[in-house]
Amino acid sequence: MALTLKKAHECIERGFAKAEALGFKVAIAVVDDPGHLIACDRMDGALWITPEIARAKANAAAAFRATTLELEERFAKRQLFADNVATLGDYRFVFGRGAVPLVENGQITGAVGVSGAVPADNDHAIADAAAGHPILPKSH
Repeated sequence: MALTLKKAHECIERGFAKAEALGFKVAIAVVDDPGHLIACDRMDGALWITPEIARAKANAAAAFRATTLELEERFAKRQLFADNVATLGDYRFVFGRGAVPLVENGQITGAVGVSGAVPADNDHAIADAAAGHPILPKSH
């Protein structure tokens, strides 16, 4: 199933509700499976750069079909590879915490990325809430 604009807006609304509950001002971007932007919104008071970072996180989650928490851990020892991929082609990728794939009927339909809630564990909690299927962060 394709990711619709309505579903993307629902993700953003869930994410904004979580961000407000946690006391953060964020931007949330939703991309489809190949990484095309479906919707992006920035809360009043969020930094101007947050939409670009949120989209780059969502791009990474969609392209690699994994949460950016997993990608951050995967690429921690492969920094040169991550740096080279980060600017590959026409897309930008950020591998830091704050994005999760969107899954419907077992299929990845896109991803949601969040930026603005420091530390990034909060971005990730907001992304989980936005996706509508919260995943508990791994303990370190």
